Amino acid sequence: MKKCLLTFALFFAHVFNSMAAPAAVNLDYLFKLSLEDLLKVKITGSTLTPKELKTVPSAVTVFTHKEIKNMGLDTLDELMNLVPGFQSYRSSQSSVHYPFSARGRRIGGAGSEILVLVDGMRMGEARNSGSAIVTPKYPLMQIERVEFIRGPGSAVYGSNAMMGVINIISRSGVDEVNIRYGSLNRRGTHLLTSKHYGDVKLDLLAYAEADEGEDYLVADTFSSRQIYTNDPWEHAGFNIKVQWKSARLNLQHNQFKGENFYELEGISNDFNQRMGSFTGISLKQDFDWQALTSYVWLSHALSAFTTTPQLTAPGELAAISSPSSDDALFIKVDLDDNTETRLLWHNNFKIDSASSLQFGFELRHISVPLIVGKNNFDVGDLASGSSTIRYYGRLEATTAVQGKSSRDIVGIYGQYQQRILEKTHLTLGGRLDHFSNVGSQLSPRFALVHEVNDHHSFKLLYGEAFRAPAESELNLLNNPVILGNPNLNPETIQSSELIWVGQWRDTGVSLGYFESRFKDAIVQVNSGNTRIFENSDQEPSKGFELELSHQLAENWLLRSAFTNMVETPELSFSESDQLASLMINYKYSNWNANLNASYHGAQETAATSSDGKRITLDDYWILFAKLQTTFNSDWQAFVQVKNILDKQYVTPSASIDISGGVPNRGREILTGVSWRF
Repeated sequence: MKKCLLTFALFFAHVFNSMAAPAAVNLDYLFKLSLEDLLKVKITGSTLTPKELKTVPSAVTVFTHKEIKNMGLDTLDELMNLVPGFQSYRSSQSSVHYPFSARGRRIGGAGSEILVLVDGMRMGEARNSGSAIVTPKYPLMQIERVEFIRGPGSAVYGSNAMMGVINIISRSGVDEVNIRYGSLNRRGTHLLTSKHYGDVKLDLLAYAEADEGEDYLVADTFSSRQIYTNDPWEHAGFNIKVQWKSARLNLQHNQFKGENFYELEGISNDFNQRMGSFTGISLKQDFDWQALTSYVWLSHALSAFTTTPQLTAPGELAAISSPSSDDALFIKVDLDDNTETRLLWHNNFKIDSASSLQFGFELRHISVPLIVGKNNFDVGDLASGSSTIRYYGRLEATTAVQGKSSRDIVGIYGQYQQRILEKTHLTLGGRLDHFSNVGSQLSPRFALVHEVNDHHSFKLLYGEAFRAPAESELNLLNNPVILGNPNLNPETIQSSELIWVGQWRDTGVSLGYFESRFKDAIVQVNSGNTRIFENSDQEPSKGFELELSHQLAENWLLRSAFTNMVETPELSFSESDQLASLMINYKYSNWNANLNASYHGAQETAATSSDGKRITLDDYWILFAKLQTTFNSDWQAFVQVKNILDKQYVTPSASIDISGGVPNRGREILTGVSWRF
């Protein structure tokens, strides 16, 4: 079927190419990638003011929509594997779960150490403060520009911007529809439209996508047999932006569903399921008072998440259940109605042509309801070590798995930027956050950027950041695997960096060294038959990051990245110490071809071999490609291939019972057409 799809797509493109508009029509703007343009892109997420790559006081990688649309990639987790220091891979928590990390430090799977922003909205789930669970595989077709900011960002954003910030600016001002179809019966569409009604501008983006999943033969997690499973999924969402004069209203919604495969480390076909959603609404009002520009931002986010895993093998509880039953233990947990309300007042005061001051305050309120699990055996009895486990015969809501909680957060921040002499830039900043029931945290920042000449600049950076313990780490109850700890302190990081940036007309390069030291790291430790969250000392994270862009010729663009971790925390054993990526883009006439590859070095699993050492998984390269053609200024067609070589690779599991790793999808082919109207 894959060969047929590919043949059809190429034939389709050839036929329509012969019907294209006359050659006199210049379509360069649809494909042309200029390195000079990429190097001039302004970064806003680091300081909340626009800065060029060579002077922004952070380690930053940026991608624009024009570049992203040429790649054979679909989702944010795939793109971040092209960024120095970042890595994402499939986990055994769910078929749709691809948690991510930065600079070799990963604790848990929620991605709560990296703050994700979409048009200024914090995308974290209120319950675990991370975005990887409620917005997995964020679609790239929504993105106009994305900034991957490595290193501490708490001096601006507070908690969760500990290891980095991903700042996404969504597309607007576009009228476009796309329809696509591919292997595994994948089908999808997206629509973007922009309208003006007097002083009102309306932008709408909507998308939907699904496939039937790939088949896998894996070891059964509840027996010694091998079984088949698959991983079908569905994603959908929309983003509505309304602009009226200096006011902006934004409504975002993303939802997903995945079935079968692994769910919380176990396989249970026809029962395993994960689904969730994130909805956010915000209102922003801008103000200008002479040299002071300000805005007030009010937002409210609602997240929901449901997991339905099988927790034991059939018959495992027969001897201790009442009445006795050979059923497996099943549970369904609805983690709904988690909310976060946020009020932000930000100011930018231009002191003179060489200096400016940014300051403001933020109020946040997080609310998490009592969460009760539905189970056929009483999980509370099991967690308490009772000699008799009550059996209900059906899923009944009997066991509280997380306590009701709320917290208020007050943050005050300030930042001073000064151009010293003509080529030296100073940034001083800090933020004070106070969390009810947790305490206060100060996050300072210092950066000195010196432009040696038009081609070379050096950055000396120091920052401190933190992550407050999440509600799920404080208040888990009646869990036979892991329990919460209400006495946790925030974990903190102290980070130092030295970066050299070189820029020429056809070449851009960045080489940096960083050291990150942790205090009161929140980790999971064994406590009897369960695990519990505790604060602990943790080894530092150190490494080098290299990024290179080169315009080989007018129609050729190359981007590459390499990361070498010199030292990583012991508990981040599943992370690769070496990462690399390579992208080559070629444009000819109304055709564009793109090839990119990402590399993960060897990784370790939680499972051990007979000698007591962790099992090491092989390193791997994954290749992606995309071929596009334009028929005229309105119509485009494409074919893309993921995992071109059909590499059969596995990624680490957090479970000691999954010794062989988690299987990933093989080759996938997708074709489609886009129409601009």
